[in-house]
Amino acid sequence: MIPGRLKALSYDTSGFLEGFMQTVRVSFSAVLVALVGGFLGSMVFSGSGAHAATTTSVLQIDVNNITTYLADVDYAHLASRSEPTPTAPKPFMNLYGIGDIYAVDGKPARGTWSVFTALNFLAPVKSPGIAIADTFRGGVAVTNFEILNSDFSPRGTLMAMGLAGGQAPPLSGAFGLHFGNLAVAGGTGEFVGVRGVSGENTNPTDSFRFASTSEDPSIRRDVNGGKLTFIVTIIR
Repeated sequence: MIPGRLKALSYDTSGFLEGFMQTVRVSFSAVLVALVGGFLGSMVFSGSGAHAATTTSVLQIDVNNITTYLADVDYAHLASRSEPTPTAPKPFMNLYGIGDIYAVDGKPARGTWSVFTALNFLAPVKSPGIAIADTFRGGVAVTNFEILNSDFSPRGTLMAMGLAGGQAPPLSGAFGLHFGNLAVAGGTGEFVGVRGVSGENTNPTDSFRFASTSEDPSIRRDVNGGKLTFIVTIIR
């Protein structure tokens, strides 16, 4: 009786072990395939990320009806005057600029350019009213180009931040960018994920119309405002 029971027990155990090992072999094969596939996939992904080709394009954005409003009045007098209010900028003033985009790369377009700048007037020359420094800059700026097609349908918005005025960064002249030092931080619409450099091809202070923030901004297009061409180098 005992040998028969042991034989039966041995048979049952052998079948169990065979099934278990088969399961282990299948599971190990699946894990191995997953690991190898994942490793190769990560190599392909990292390789494509490391060696993916980037493209550089240059946008020329033409803006007119530019008015830059200088914060020179208290809250009670904001946007209260219906006539032009010419004024002059000073260091440590805040500036709010608005303009109309009318062309992109020479083709009709619509949209709005807007900028906020904290003026500081840096210069390596000691002069009253000028902040002594090693560089020439007008201030620290955040700017946006909200671009529409000529039929007012949206294309996207480019956002940039950096230093207003002064010379453009090195190598920018090849793209026609001569003033300003702003980094394109990103965008929306067709500009999602971009980066690059933004500035102007002419000195912006020659084109700005400065006004007090007491001026009603609804008259901006009725007054002879400034005109500028912005150069935005985009890397995708």
